[in-house]
Amino acid sequence: MAIFTSGGAVGQISGRVGGLVYSHNRGGPYIRNGTIPTLVTSDEAINAKARMTAQSQRWDNLTDTQRLSWKTWAASNPVVNRLGKQVIVGANAAFVGINTRCNLAGQALIDDPPIADPPLALASITLTLDIGAGNFQIAYTATPTPADVHVWVRLCVLNNPAVNYVENRLRFLGVSAPGVASPFDIEALTEARFGTLAVGQKVVARVHTFDRTTGLLSAPIQADGLIITT
Repeated sequence: MAIFTSGGAVGQISGRVGGLVYSHNRGGPYIRNGTIPTLVTSDEAINAKARMTAQSQRWDNLTDTQRLSWKTWAASNPVVNRLGKQVIVGANAAFVGINTRCNLAGQALIDDPPIADPPLALASITLTLDIGAGNFQIAYTATPTPADVHVWVRLCVLNNPAVNYVENRLRFLGVSAPGVASPFDIEALTEARFGTLAVGQKVVARVHTFDRTTGLLSAPIQADGLIITT
């Protein structure tokens, strides 16, 4: 694996180019040989593909007026890519992305683009990670969330507490009920997603608010901590 300092013709790069994969870790940017992915057959991967396929099929049923509305909305609402740059996605991608998110959260699907702004981000989060008699939860402010707003959690569990780069490790954990007060108990969800938890493991949580009427997420807020027991 080679490391490099970007500059000149290439300021930033991330992802695969030919047989090489460009990424970064605590030591900075690096390049490694790419591998050919094996067939992914986990339940999570199969379900994710099914959600995207279903929403792509729903796109075909929209009217021309609705598709034009999504095109206009996508052009006015760029997304941030892995390099932190704003990019404009296609109308189809905007529709599929929002509705896949709604489906993942178990909420009603939408045919027309949002007419409201994303929900406000949480002001703070605090993790309590006790697998004994104590609590395993996310406390947050402001609380409660608005009536149609859920707490949306992506999370990873690490056996090595020294790992800090988690972009490729975070997994969707779940959403709270809408309009509920802090805290959000995540112990059962975490065990169901990551298996038996152990003292000393590191948990990293990236938390948004999610508006079920628009399918939009707020900016994220992140926290981490070590699992304990009492």
